[in-house]
Amino acid sequence: MRTRREFLATLGTAAGIAMSHAPSSGAGPASDRLGALLPLRPLGKSGATVTAFCLGGAHFEKDRTEAESQAILEKALEVGCRFFDNAYFYHEGEAERRYGRLLSPKYRDVAFIMTKCRNRTGAEARKELDAAIARMKCDYLDLWQIHAIESPEDVDNRVRDGVLDVFLEAKASGKARYIGFTGHTDYRAHLRMLEILAERGIDLDTCQMPINLCDPHYESFTVNVLPKLIARKYGVLAMKTMAFGQMTGRGGFPNKPMPKPLTESGITPRQMHEYVYSLPIAALVSGCASPEEVVENSGVLGQFKGMDAAERDRLVALAEKYAGPEMERYKGLKG
Repeated sequence: MRTRREFLATLGTAAGIAMSHAPSSGAGPASDRLGALLPLRPLGKSGATVTAFCLGGAHFEKDRTEAESQAILEKALEVGCRFFDNAYFYHEGEAERRYGRLLSPKYRDVAFIMTKCRNRTGAEARKELDAAIARMKCDYLDLWQIHAIESPEDVDNRVRDGVLDVFLEAKASGKARYIGFTGHTDYRAHLRMLEILAERGIDLDTCQMPINLCDPHYESFTVNVLPKLIARKYGVLAMKTMAFGQMTGRGGFPNKPMPKPLTESGITPRQMHEYVYSLPIAALVSGCASPEEVVENSGVLGQFKGMDAAERDRLVALAEKYAGPEMERYKGLKG
């Protein structure tokens, strides 16, 4: 187990790497046919760059009108976001279908589209890839990720049953430009995936995992996985930045009491995001339920000037008493 001092040293080194890869502020904002972009970061060693704010797809649910979904997408594009997340798991493909109706027809040329696959056999994954491309009306995916690995055993089983091979085939065929894996349950699953890939002498392009102020204190992805990803030049995608909103007292799980929000200690939602942006991530995946949330959350990136090691240390220390299984209930949550 790493000591607190070793962990903070890792953060300092990693953050330095992140800032050294950030686009120069003197170069001016990048732009495309729609206007100025949010700050870009490299997607690991893939050669691609993405907006460091990525719009999450989970809020494109069936009980939200298409007009509401379109307003969220249009606002994201307006503020300069070009990275869009999705998964079949989000409302049985409805979120993907909405991208196919609202995003791809007008904006495919500027949108970096990611979706994820939870299928546990190669045959199922291959079928799902074609279905996802059809639902989102894309000729190819920019990023396709093995979704929600749960444990080392789950990783072993998916690899044994051909899922990894199908992902490698998808990249080789051009159906997916880049491939990766995700998980929020157990950091050991991520370590097992990296171990298997090392045994094969290969790497994927991305890894998505929880990164937030509480994470370093409990079953930590940041402490145990992030340094290995940086060493192997992965594009790291951060999620659960506010622990499903529980850090601010606005989210939570049904039928379970809300833990005390971190905001009672004086930590602001802006600082929660800035901490994550100060680490060597490619992008922060942010679920937004309204255009106003898009403006609020993306605005943190647009105004971000960096965070030094002392401030990271202070915030991480303030979060310690809130950390644990009540705040990060998704750790250990199967399915």
